[in-house]
Amino acid sequence: MIRVSQQSSATGAKRYYAAADYYLDGQEMIGQWGGKGAARLGLSGQVDKHSFEHLCDNLDPATGKPLTVRTRTERTVGYDFTFSVPKSVSLLYGLYEDEAILAAFQSATRETMQEMEAEMKTRVRRSGEDNDRTTGNMVWAEFIQTTSRPVGGVPDPQLHAHLFAFNTTWDEEEQRWKAGQFRELKRDAPYFQAAFRVRLANHLRDLGFGIVRKRDDFEIAGIPKDILKRFSRRTELIEEVARERGITDAAKKNDLGAQTREHKGKNLSMRELRALWEMRLSGDERDWIDAVYRRTQVQMLPEPGQQAAVDHAIEHSFVREAVVPERKLMTEALKRGLGAVTVDHVADELAARPLVRKQVEGRQMATTREMLALESKIVSFAREGRGRLRPLGDPDRPVARQWFNEGQKAAIRHVLGSRDRVILIRGVAGTGKTTLEQEIGEALREKGRPVVAIAQSVKASRDVLRQEAGFAAADTVARFLKDTQMQQSAKGGVILVDEASQLGTRDMHAVFTIAEAVNARVLLVGDRRQHKSVTAGEPLRLLEQRAGLPVAEVTDILRQHGDYKKVAEHLSEGHIGPAFDELDKLGWIRQVADDERYQQLASAYLAAANERGRNGKPSTALVVSPTHAEAARVTDAIRRARLGEGSLSGDRSITTYVPAHLTDAQKADPTEYEPGDLIQFHQNAKGFTKGSRFIVGDDNAAPTELATRFEVYRARPLSVATGERIRVTAGGKTKDGKHRLSNGALFTVEGFTPQGDIIVNDGWVIGRDFGHLTHGYVTTSHASQGATVDKVFVAIDSESMKATDQRTAYVAVTRGKQQAVIFTDDHLGLLKAAARADGSLSATELAEPGSQEAKGPAGVFAKRRRRGAPERVIPAPIQPEIPTREPGHAR
Repeated sequence: MIRVSQQSSATGAKRYYAAADYYLDGQEMIGQWGGKGAARLGLSGQVDKHSFEHLCDNLDPATGKPLTVRTRTERTVGYDFTFSVPKSVSLLYGLYEDEAILAAFQSATRETMQEMEAEMKTRVRRSGEDNDRTTGNMVWAEFIQTTSRPVGGVPDPQLHAHLFAFNTTWDEEEQRWKAGQFRELKRDAPYFQAAFRVRLANHLRDLGFGIVRKRDDFEIAGIPKDILKRFSRRTELIEEVARERGITDAAKKNDLGAQTREHKGKNLSMRELRALWEMRLSGDERDWIDAVYRRTQVQMLPEPGQQAAVDHAIEHSFVREAVVPERKLMTEALKRGLGAVTVDHVADELAARPLVRKQVEGRQMATTREMLALESKIVSFAREGRGRLRPLGDPDRPVARQWFNEGQKAAIRHVLGSRDRVILIRGVAGTGKTTLEQEIGEALREKGRPVVAIAQSVKASRDVLRQEAGFAAADTVARFLKDTQMQQSAKGGVILVDEASQLGTRDMHAVFTIAEAVNARVLLVGDRRQHKSVTAGEPLRLLEQRAGLPVAEVTDILRQHGDYKKVAEHLSEGHIGPAFDELDKLGWIRQVADDERYQQLASAYLAAANERGRNGKPSTALVVSPTHAEAARVTDAIRRARLGEGSLSGDRSITTYVPAHLTDAQKADPTEYEPGDLIQFHQNAKGFTKGSRFIVGDDNAAPTELATRFEVYRARPLSVATGERIRVTAGGKTKDGKHRLSNGALFTVEGFTPQGDIIVNDGWVIGRDFGHLTHGYVTTSHASQGATVDKVFVAIDSESMKATDQRTAYVAVTRGKQQAVIFTDDHLGLLKAAARADGSLSATELAEPGSQEAKGPAGVFAKRRRRGAPERVIPAPIQPEIPTREPGHAR
């Protein structure tokens, strides 16, 4: 793997490397200079302390003068690129000290660093310029270590290298040393990691070792898992501490690494260490490993070549995004073909594919012709349906709800008077869209027009649309797309899509195709500033911007009042700064350190949940967080508080199943599965019926040939107590089969049966093996869309900020009616994160001609194109194939 760490302290950089004694130790090797920049400085061969420390201080090692113009105290000194090999490689090198294995590692490391170096940039701010320029040179010091931090005084074998790249690069045009721009190298670390692994695997394969691909990595074939685990004690220690503390976040686990670190011992030579390592192996195990090392136990499994690897990358990557960086495609293809491909061959294969490509802000982006065609069909269906049909009703019909504001009344007139096939209503958060939809449904039914109401989520469709908006047969988009009877019920009427921003391009196209087939109109109600679909595309935004349709705007916020309403108004318009100013005035942004922050949040949430409204009914409260990892930490704090106050009792552990969120392409890959994974079929398949379950084991391989028919879940323990608030995470039924358990439904645990089944409110019993449950205190921002509570509490720490943007802040903060309090550890960082726009492109936008257009593979991939390969040009927009009816055919 590759880990990139920023070092902002010269003293810290010197102390880190000096304390680790990287310059010479029995378990380390003498450092080596690397990079074209190092050569320009006259640095080659062994790293010397004088030059290293001068560079840490931004001084020229030869002259002692400042290297770059500015030496600020808060400057970034450099970046530590840490390269690590799989445990099997470390073990073989540790036991045999084979120089060929070391050379394979060094070659893979240096080849990857040289690829990074070729992309090194610096900022240009001269003569009105404001951009980055490629310099193609870096200065780094390479330190190789062969062991891990000790556990119980004894380290394990762990071959890895620290390549410390100094924050400097030579600008040939300006003829001076300047600070480097590492942002893009850090951003593309997943690609460089995949490239490093492919290079290392190939070098080892050339030595005669068998390679077995794992999910994102590989191992040398033939070494049993239990032996590898035996020599991974440091990892096991960190995982054990993480389990004890309830930590699941990768970044937090990295912090545990520092907290549990023992000082490196220097009293054991490598010969003594090898003797200790060999004592952990039985005689038979030692013979087996020796056979692997002697290449007499080579086990090679067939892996896909570059064509199949690129097929996989394209199939997987465009499921959730309409436009992706081409480097992401490279990353996925390299991971899939590891052990059977080279970096250059994959680049050539990808370059030959007929993707639609363009340079966007210096980054090569790509989409597929299929996605471009779908977007074109969606827009054309809407454009060609403008003004061609009879009005849906009487726009002058008096509204039944006299309290409606002018925006709501105008939206009703807009719908009833529309002559368009596709009708748009943009209703910002908290404007009474549900009641508006209810009024529209009643008005349409008065005219004899059937209305089929659908939404992406179970909660929005079966709870909100059915129970609040009066659409008794409302259901999910997924159900509508496969239920022909439900489709036919919309014939000659209206398909109403609520929370329309959550529909992806493929689903929107499917809805339009059905609408054409049954001669129905489509009414889209949503807000493109709220969360988009988890699948590829933003068709609602595309329609608003390109279909030329009138949009009824409902913007008068009813959910919030006073200063809180001002916050919601600013957020609905994308004005994050003013919104946060208002939140600050209200005292609703609280910056607190970690442990105390979660304790305060838990106390605030429980106090709100225990309040009573003016009508005597219990108040409602919700905690929202951008990530599942932080949600778990908040949940732990709430449960500890409840256990302490006695509102939870009889805590016990059950097995729950967490969605693995695998695409069909991933589900077809055997390496994606872990023993204990649950496979649950959502369609009938050969040997399985809908609802069937299958547990993956070492002797129970996943039926990957049926990948499109099932979903995959990971087994996790869940503590549940009497009094617990739990939420259903996948649909099912109670143990007696009489009651439906809807995805998102909340229950309170009343107790347990003698068999361990869960008794919830209303007397329902959920089987102990149901599995699709989680705690019901915290939800993600995406899942919270459409919810309304009295008070909302938002948890966003520094790690969660990576998953925070304008949409996250807008949706999370506007869930409350009375109050929205944000708990964070970094107020300024939160403001920056919340101000970040999504920035995703549609395929249509990517395909538009412009100054950024690239007529074929560009950047690093252009250098690797096959000789004579044809230029890839951006195709003209594909004409729609959806037929339209004559005017007036639809009522």
